[in-house]
Amino acid sequence: MRLTLATIVTLACTACGPGKTTTTDSEPTTTLDPTSTSTTEGPTSTTTTTTTGTSPTTTGTPASCEAFLPDEILGDQTTITLTNVTDGPLWLTAVGCAGLPAMAIRDTEGKDHFVAPDPCFPPTCESLLEGECIRGCANCGVPAGLRLEPGASFSVLWAAADVEFMEMTAECAPGEGCAGECAASRERPAGSYDVTVSAFQQCLGTCDCVPPNPGGHCTLDGGIILSEELTVTVPLTFPDTLEIEVPLGG
Repeated sequence: MRLTLATIVTLACTACGPGKTTTTDSEPTTTLDPTSTSTTEGPTSTTTTTTTGTSPTTTGTPASCEAFLPDEILGDQTTITLTNVTDGPLWLTAVGCAGLPAMAIRDTEGKDHFVAPDPCFPPTCESLLEGECIRGCANCGVPAGLRLEPGASFSVLWAAADVEFMEMTAECAPGEGCAGECAASRERPAGSYDVTVSAFQQCLGTCDCVPPNPGGHCTLDGGIILSEELTVTVPLTFPDTLEIEVPLGG
């Protein structure tokens, strides 16, 4: 089975209620000085981004046009659940067109393998090879941030693939507008990773919103200033770990 960039996605559970439990590889480490679909209790809605994966790398001209094709990705996605374990609300910055919570998933060399595509993310290399040469920027309004109520959870699915940025050649895709930057899914190396998430205990500005279900989370659309940052890091073994919890404030 080949997963394309349309299905290799980071997904957000936008109504994860309190009481959801997952497991971690080991005890998380917490610092207090200032960084496709999931299951929930209660109603849910699912947000899909264009792609996901690692901090993309850009390569030169490949020796063959077949190099632009995506890898076959057979691994399962990992559910990363952020849980507010404090007695008060927490705020997180939102990133990408889907408004996902900001986080980093770094390998042992410090390379970040979490990407939330921006509105001008390039097309897939495979679509360019097929003559679908559509470029441009999506008009996606990214929320200013997320508010997570006490005891509430927010789950993100981390796809089992990374993303490589490449430069499509006119020889491989001769259609108008085809040449240029594109993205291809790549098999992620197995190994140890660290999931790092930052949340904030204080917020100034448009900091209140109504969650879709009691004790859940909601998105902030106005300007905000966040402070009193706390950062939690939890180890993850890929591809063995399929569920992991990041207890914010724990």
